[in-house]
Amino acid sequence: MIKALMHQWKSHQAANKAMLCSVVQWKGSVPRKDYPMMLVLEDGTLLGTIGGGSMELKVSQAALKMISQTSSSLFDFDMTGNDVDADVGLCGGTLKVLVEPFSPELETFYGDMLQQSALNQKLMVKLHISGDAPTQVHRQIVTSRQDIEDTEAELEKRLRGIFENQLTRSLVQGDSLYLMWQVFSPPMLHIFGAGHVGQAVAQLAHFNELQVKVYDDRTELITPERFPYAERLQTEFPINREAVSHIPKRDFILIASREHKHDRQLLSHALDISARYIGLVSSARKWKLLSENLHSRGFTKEALAKVHAPVGMDIDAQTVPEIAISILSEIISVYRGKSA
Repeated sequence: MIKALMHQWKSHQAANKAMLCSVVQWKGSVPRKDYPMMLVLEDGTLLGTIGGGSMELKVSQAALKMISQTSSSLFDFDMTGNDVDADVGLCGGTLKVLVEPFSPELETFYGDMLQQSALNQKLMVKLHISGDAPTQVHRQIVTSRQDIEDTEAELEKRLRGIFENQLTRSLVQGDSLYLMWQVFSPPMLHIFGAGHVGQAVAQLAHFNELQVKVYDDRTELITPERFPYAERLQTEFPINREAVSHIPKRDFILIASREHKHDRQLLSHALDISARYIGLVSSARKWKLLSENLHSRGFTKEALAKVHAPVGMDIDAQTVPEIAISILSEIISVYRGKSA
């Protein structure tokens, strides 16, 4: 999220001023529960979104009024209204949004954070927010539980517990609000096959902020024009085990090669490394034949049951774009922790 926001900001830096708006606490039903951020530029341009609707409009208007200030403010939003004609939220929850100048110091902090997060998957950011007028904000990069120290033993214990569980959580202690924010890099989606489906999925995955690598041996297909947002790797099919062994277990694999024998070999490699998600573009009959063949080669039924085949959620998809949507829907469901 912050990586995409920083990337967008670099292309808009002609705008000298911007306000960073961050959801730092929520309760109940709210538009987004992933503690989103957005930038409000001095010309009114919004980069990113914190959930849309009237709440986002009010935040952006407040941010524009503060654009020339150097102070920060914490805004409360009550979305528990019942009157459908009133200008209030009806979602059923409440949230707090921190609005602060996106200063060079803050930009440097998040730039350093992104560099460090590439080397440390457990990196988190601790925010300590206090005061009303103006709001005081202290940020700290946390890479181990020992980085968290506080004079109050119970608070320190709670913050360390959040870090150990690697979950983004906010809590109130006295007059202060604390947010432990997980800096989570999205998994890489490895697409084996640069055909029509592979191309559509790669494009859609990019716009869902997933990193993408595409593998194929056809030079006419694996081009910058067809895959402008993906890292392209020309390889030979059938692909060898070593070419797949570097894929981390947390990553996602989509197999969409042009030959069944290549699919079978890629499946065996993906099952060997226990990738988090393995999807196969196939018919039900093709998967039955491939799974029986792999079972005869020693793969257990439990291991084969982890393969999403035929790939994608059942939305009666027919066209290539519809198939890509069904595949990304399934990937997002697994990524966000739900059963696909």
